[in-house]
Amino acid sequence: MRKFTFLLLMLVAFSSRAQQFRYGFSIAPGSNKLVLPADMYDPAVSFSGFQYGLLLDQTFVKGDIIGVSLGLNLNYSQSGMTSTDNNGAGDDKEWAVRARYLEIPLTLKLRTPQFGSFTIYGEGGATYGKCLRAVGDYTLNGLTLDSDIDYLEKDNANGINYLDKNAGLQFGLGAEVEVAEGASIIIGFFYQKGIMNVYEDNNVGSDILLNQTGIRIAGLF
Repeated sequence: MRKFTFLLLMLVAFSSRAQQFRYGFSIAPGSNKLVLPADMYDPAVSFSGFQYGLLLDQTFVKGDIIGVSLGLNLNYSQSGMTSTDNNGAGDDKEWAVRARYLEIPLTLKLRTPQFGSFTIYGEGGATYGKCLRAVGDYTLNGLTLDSDIDYLEKDNANGINYLDKNAGLQFGLGAEVEVAEGASIIIGFFYQKGIMNVYEDNNVGSDILLNQTGIRIAGLF
């Protein structure tokens, strides 16, 4: 949080010298899908997710064509996986985890000149998240053995732990619509590619990453 506070103060300091400083609130429904080792787990399926939080936006160049966007989000992400039967025992193991992250996304934004009320933008950057909560279920051969497991608790009996940190690359494309003087609505698509393991299992060297896609809607003032 100290890094976020420092970035926030820097952004506010630049705002007095730069073109435009705005703040607002964003919501983003989407989907989550794990990237799994193909020889250890069945193909992953998508789960629904949801994000919301604060948004700070600062432009630096005349015409507002370059900017920086900084956020503070609560990210509700659900994910799950099914083990592949490698030992011949015929066991079908399933894990489902409902995680909640506090995330700080930071992106560089490129904007077109305004056409009427519309501005098109593209952005790219990174996000870092701290997992606040991860609970879920463990199923063996169709029978739920454990419900509402705390997956952040190390060495639980199901063989899976959920890691408390996550980071990813973030990309977006969308449009900004001016609805009044000093007020705009943003509607855009985002893709968040995980670059850190989110699960820790009994298979040494396996990478399990979390990818997220969705639609972001925000209001800026």
